[in-house]
Amino acid sequence: MVKEQRWQNILNEIRKNDSVTLETIMLLNHVSRSTARRDLEDMEAEQLLRRVRGGAIPLRTYSRSDSVWHLAETPVPLGSSNETEPTFRARETLYREEKERIARAAHDLVSPGETLMLGGGTTILTFAHTLSDINPLYLATNDLQSALVLSDYENVDLTILGGSLRRKHYAMRGYFTEQMIAQMHADKAFIGIDAVDLNVGYMNYSTAEIQTNKLMLANSHQKIILADHSKFEKIAFVNICKIREIDLLITGREIDEQYLEKLHDLGVNVVTV
Repeated sequence: MVKEQRWQNILNEIRKNDSVTLETIMLLNHVSRSTARRDLEDMEAEQLLRRVRGGAIPLRTYSRSDSVWHLAETPVPLGSSNETEPTFRARETLYREEKERIARAAHDLVSPGETLMLGGGTTILTFAHTLSDINPLYLATNDLQSALVLSDYENVDLTILGGSLRRKHYAMRGYFTEQMIAQMHADKAFIGIDAVDLNVGYMNYSTAEIQTNKLMLANSHQKIILADHSKFEKIAFVNICKIREIDLLITGREIDEQYLEKLHDLGVNVVTV
């Protein structure tokens, strides 16, 4: 398949799903992983998309005529939040099967009658979908997507942590959110993160939600991080906590073996699923 057709297939997939994974590109274009990566690198250089860990997301909208790619919209301004952090919708389609495995492992840690705090993110949302069969549960979350799922579960006594809405990420944050968390104590906190580094610790792109995550961890007896393998060996803008300041890290078996060994060497309690 010629390069131009491969690129067209990739852009079509991004238009449909707001993102594309390397695995999808390999199947779609019948190419190796290295060719899929090279296509994404070349397309990013042509400002056709933005690469993220494990795939790509839209940069702007394009049309095609006479083998020439034309801009159809103004590019995302440099320095905007989209420059570094994909939207919730873009992240939702990435590593779905791995996130489901992580969610099931987290579900098995929850007992009837427990109080839980849930942060934001797509892995936490996947976890929320698993909680309909544990009765009763007392839950607080600042994530509107998770709240919508949990609101249908009769076994869940749900508290929504109000505050200011972070648009396109469906998370509540700010003074009022933090004041509510400060009055609570939970058996377990389940937090999603954007990046993990052995020296820096667990990080998020957004400064807006950092204090929310910090308070959830501080006000919970057991601190649990849920993260797919793409979050490792990355740096995000601001630190949540150090690498050993949590009780459990759950990730997918796709994590690099050498990196997993380093986590164990540092005394991090890691479960791979």
